Amino acid sequence: MCASDSVMPHFPYAIPILGTIGVVVCASIAALLARKVIESRDVAPKEHYRLYRFANTVITVLTVAAIIVFWSKIFEHKGQFWGLIGAGLAISLREPLLSIAGRIAIFAGHMYSGGDRIEINKLSGDVIDIGFFYTRMMEIGNWISGDQYSGRTIQFANAQVFGTPLFNYTRTFGYIWDEIRIPITYASNVKALSDILKNVGREYTQEFLKGAQKQIEKMQRYFMVQSFEVQPDVYVKVTDNYIELTLRYIVDPKQRRKASSFIYAEAFRQLRERDDIQIGSTTMDLTVHPPDSEAQGDTQTKAADNPTAAVGTPQQLQDTTRQTEQKIIGEGKPDQQKPDKAA
Repeated sequence: MCASDSVMPHFPYAIPILGTIGVVVCASIAALLARKVIESRDVAPKEHYRLYRFANTVITVLTVAAIIVFWSKIFEHKGQFWGLIGAGLAISLREPLLSIAGRIAIFAGHMYSGGDRIEINKLSGDVIDIGFFYTRMMEIGNWISGDQYSGRTIQFANAQVFGTPLFNYTRTFGYIWDEIRIPITYASNVKALSDILKNVGREYTQEFLKGAQKQIEKMQRYFMVQSFEVQPDVYVKVTDNYIELTLRYIVDPKQRRKASSFIYAEAFRQLRERDDIQIGSTTMDLTVHPPDSEAQGDTQTKAADNPTAAVGTPQQLQDTTRQTEQKIIGEGKPDQQKPDKAA
């Protein structure tokens, strides 16, 4: 006992050091076991990525918390220690802590995972990595049309998922609706073009319509989602210049531009084979009058027309300001004249 009492004071950091080593070893073993358990599950690569990242986040947070607890034992006043730690973290590490909380929320709340196409704060792209503090994705759009890669990598803080609308193109339901519009003249065969668009739309979407229907049924088991039509359909709109036909169809978000290009190309190929369908455009009717005497007005009309007399000159306009003031201050009616002192 005496020997022990004499040795312990010389090693005040023995418990924190040993505890830290033990926590790190346990965390490594836990991470290894979690990886093996996740790899043993028959899930999609995206789900595997989400589960592994979530487990890694939880283990890391618990490890850091346990190390702080061990090192807090060397302080005589634990309340003061925790107060200083909390104040320091709240002030200097606010954004990093929010980003770590955001990472937990991303995986626990199934917000998005690796490979998902998302949009947040007007930034769109495919997620390639979700770190402790930042999410990285390959940008789409910007100066590139058709939702295709621009070549840039976007990095944003995980904390942005709090209080910011997040759009996910592929989570829960892996398809989106897109539309193409074709204007035709009033004299064109509307039904013929409608049939062409429907047939082309079915030709493109028939391969994944069954998969889309299954995903809808799966969504209805977890969310209050009503049944909606997935078959291609055509809508007609009459404008001032032409008749506009719109084809609405579902498509893989990452194949949107290829889909619209195929449908346009096939529709125009069939249009060229018909004589009763003409593409419409914005038109303008222009009436031109010759510079003759009738267009310019005859001499009698110009002599009788006096625009200045029609509106009156400024000297002939009556000033009603005095009359308005008399009505307001009660000086009597405007037509009542005060007696002239000279009279």
